[in-house]
Amino acid sequence: MFQFRYSLCLLVLWFLRSASAQTNFQITGVNAAGQINWTNSFPAGVCTVETATQLTGNVSWSTGQNFFTTNSTGRGAFTPTNGNQFFRLLAVNLSTNTPLAWTNLIQSYGLLHTIAGDGDAGYSKVGVDGSNYWQSSYEGGYATNAALSRPHFAMADNAGNIFIIDKCSDALEKVTPDGRIHTVAGTHAIGNGPDAATIATNVAMNLPNGLLVRGDGTAYILDTGNGKVRRLATNGMLTTLFTDSSGVNGGRGLLVSTDETSVYYCSGADLRHWTPSGGSKNLNTQFNDLGNIIFNGTNLVVTDRGDNTVWIVNTNSGARTLLYGNGGENLVVDDTRALTNSLYGVRGIWQPPTGGYFLVMDYSAQMVFVDAAGVLHLFLNGQNDDHAGDGGWFYSPASYFTGQGRSVTMDNQGNLIIVENDTGYVRKVDFHRLTP
Repeated sequence: MFQFRYSLCLLVLWFLRSASAQTNFQITGVNAAGQINWTNSFPAGVCTVETATQLTGNVSWSTGQNFFTTNSTGRGAFTPTNGNQFFRLLAVNLSTNTPLAWTNLIQSYGLLHTIAGDGDAGYSKVGVDGSNYWQSSYEGGYATNAALSRPHFAMADNAGNIFIIDKCSDALEKVTPDGRIHTVAGTHAIGNGPDAATIATNVAMNLPNGLLVRGDGTAYILDTGNGKVRRLATNGMLTTLFTDSSGVNGGRGLLVSTDETSVYYCSGADLRHWTPSGGSKNLNTQFNDLGNIIFNGTNLVVTDRGDNTVWIVNTNSGARTLLYGNGGENLVVDDTRALTNSLYGVRGIWQPPTGGYFLVMDYSAQMVFVDAAGVLHLFLNGQNDDHAGDGGWFYSPASYFTGQGRSVTMDNQGNLIIVENDTGYVRKVDFHRLTP
């Protein structure tokens, strides 16, 4: 028993449905600031903090925050409350060595939400690419009441702000934790604003497409129509990092090293690399129509929407190796090898801490998870004309995903953020178990 301003009783719940139960999984420490430590968790798994107000009578456990576990020890946080608070931990195994890995993953995620977009740019207007739906009345209002204009990428900082690159309104918007939307870069009119440090909302852009957000809120924008990569500093000033004199054809993927001395970005069929000394050079030109890119160690993993495939690219030689996809244009076949599956219009890609990849398809309106063994699992289903499921468990045979997926990212709490381009929605799947 630990005595702070409230009582803490520490319990451990072993999750025995795994191939190798963690019999020594236990809490090793807790403090009044809301930090809880554990040991002997699964090296690829999820740990959940659960709380109750009593241990006798009708005990009701509530699920708290989930945490990915990548080694035997870890720590998480809880919100201290007045009065008695009792804790236990739940550990589940995501290793592909157990047949329950997929079940454990989907049960670790909970509700589906729309966090931005009202769908005004929906399928009745699907052919109107280039239309700007932004209105000044949206500024500071709830993000779900704002019509987005072909958003392409959304990514969160560590404070819970979600940045959205809204291509056809030529701006970068931010949804704050209170659910309100604010313009943080761009004027909502096509232009080519100054390269020197300028108040970001005074800098016009032209079809910005790619986006990268740091934990501190620094954001990098691929301003495709102007062939520029711009940096939004935390003080609200926008600066051009460099200009590609040959232009950017379509854009989308963007990666920037922490010291800003190496930038990888997509331009149509070309994967390019910029350095301060060498400028912009093609790293690989063998693609069809590139989507997004992420790091995997020292290599890149890129999606090719036009070829329906996913590739690993060596950052030194530019050589590519096929990772997933057979080039087909069919719906995915659940629980089969990703290498031999159709990934129709694959665009978004993200890797969770425990390995594997989340992939979002543009044309087939599906989101999948490929586990570390290369097996594909249908994660979120859709059919290009439905917008449903808000407030319910994400995993259902129903079609909740309106498709035309552009990106998937993960915030620092493990929540998934998904962009649905043509209908103008940004969705979130909570990394939160619904029941203990």
